[in-house]
Order: sequence, then structure tokens, then C-alpha cells
Amino acid sequence: MVPPPAELCVQVDVGGDRAGHLDCAAEVLQRAARLAQGQARAAFEAPTPDARSSDLTVGVVNQSAVRQRLGANFSVSVHPQRPVRPAPTPRPGGRP
Repeated sequence: MVPPPAELCVQVDVGGDRAGHLDCAAEVLQRAARLAQGQARAAFEAPTPDARSSDLTVGVVNQSAVRQRLGANFSVSVHPQRPVRPAPTPRPGGRP
């Protein structure tokens, strides 16, 4: 939602009586509070995932994606398959 345009609150002083400033400010605050309450209610009224929801909505992993990521370690380990690291080549001169 787009917030309403900001209004100017003017305080008028006529014969020592001040009026307008607090009434305007209270109205602007009440309007902002109603807007915030509407947004909070909308969050609570959002549909919740249930047993018929898709895997992506619920957050369940896709078995074929897990199989692709783990490679040969699928159903063997929780760590993905990684290529074997080659042994470091010795430095010339014989010192490591």
C-alpha cells in the first residue's frame, strides 16, 4: 500500500486560543495506526502451507536435486561428493 500524502498541520492562534495543531497531528497518527494495523492483519491472514502445498512452498527438498548435489555420496554420507585433491608437487631443491 502507498501511504497517503503528508499533510501539513497548522496551528492557529486567535485571541489567545490555539486550535488545529493537536487535532491534525492526532488525525495523522490515527490514520498511520490504522494503516499499520491493516498491514499486520494482512500478514496473519496469509494462507498457510498444508499437506497439499507444493514442496517449494513448504520448504521440502527435492530428491532429484539432492541426488544431483551429493553425487556418489547419495544415501551414503551427508557431505557432497568432492573430487580427490591432488598431492602437492614437490618444490625444487628438496625443501618443503
